[in-house]
Amino acid sequence: MDLVDIFPATIGVTQLLTLTPELMSSAKALIDADCTTNAVAGDGRYTHEQQLLNLPLFAPVKQEILGLCREYAQAHSHLIEDIAICNSWGNVVSQGESIRYHLHNNAYICGSFYLSEGAPFNLLNQHHANLFNFAPAKSNGSNYRAMDSFTIPPKPARLILFPANLMHCVLPSTSAVKRYSVAFNTMPVGKIGSATSLMEIRMP
Repeated sequence: MDLVDIFPATIGVTQLLTLTPELMSSAKALIDADCTTNAVAGDGRYTHEQQLLNLPLFAPVKQEILGLCREYAQAHSHLIEDIAICNSWGNVVSQGESIRYHLHNNAYICGSFYLSEGAPFNLLNQHHANLFNFAPAKSNGSNYRAMDSFTIPPKPARLILFPANLMHCVLPSTSAVKRYSVAFNTMPVGKIGSATSLMEIRMP
């Protein structure tokens, strides 16, 4: 997995080995059959099913993602017993649609993977709203702390992992071809914290 420093944050980007073309085709059909109407006008649609990665179809993909989430947590030097996916859903973005900026305050690591190409995924540098002005970002991307945002193009089987408190969106789609993705949130499970601030999280 490539670890990419953006702003004062780190994201993970890699290709899922278990997400085959056949599986992606089945997943797109499943998402199309289960999608709701837009929750917000102009936003893409999402599935009724909010535990998508618990379906047998995704069993190998889920295990690969959990392994990558553990690797990502280790890269941050977080001491945790394990990680669990707490919810997961499919998204479809059609021409003229987007997904507005949002974050997931009730999660640990968030992620999404792609079943098609389409409108770019965008992460916002929230630190630009603080006390300081920033030097201009360099064209070669080396001054990553000065970026206003960071954009990643979807690619079939591409996985992105990022901190849950990072604002993100899907930019408006200009393509007539639908953009398919699966998003998920995770939580650490087991004992977390020091001896005087210990808590324990268990997932069903």
